[in-house]
Amino acid sequence: MAAHFKGQFELTLDDKGRVIIPSRLRAKIDPRCDGEGFVATAGTAPCLWIYTTAEWDRISEETRKYARGSAELHELQRYLFGMAEDLNPDRQGRVLIGNRLRNWAQLDKEVVFVGCFDRIEIWDAAVWNERNEDREAYQNRLDAFRDENGDYARRMDQYFGGNSTDD
Repeated sequence: MAAHFKGQFELTLDDKGRVIIPSRLRAKIDPRCDGEGFVATAGTAPCLWIYTTAEWDRISEETRKYARGSAELHELQRYLFGMAEDLNPDRQGRVLIGNRLRNWAQLDKEVVFVGCFDRIEIWDAAVWNERNEDREAYQNRLDAFRDENGDYARRMDQYFGGNSTDD
């Protein structure tokens, strides 16, 4: 069964750009089905997306199903694959995040790891906190998701305790 991640963890990047992947996230990984190590890439917001190697392989295979001539696919591939780096934890669970990815995600010293089901996100703590404090923007993103995903959004809303039945 593939790893599923949850929770938030505040950590600090060292001067070399290394950070410890929280043990509660590492504990979710079974090397037999999730592979060894991780792959980091640019997220759609100023953050990093971290995948197990098995999940990264699954994403790579899914990408092969799209029409190769699509300009949108080429754009996705440039960022998703072009920015990707392997992350191999040392014995202490530390990984080195390269300058290119740290710059993309605007990572300074204090970071937040966020478990996001099939991936881990790494955010600069100040950016993460600012994003979380803006409840109106959160509601707008949630409303946009509901508008785009109709039935799925209603089922998720009901599953997670919401009471939205319109749309």
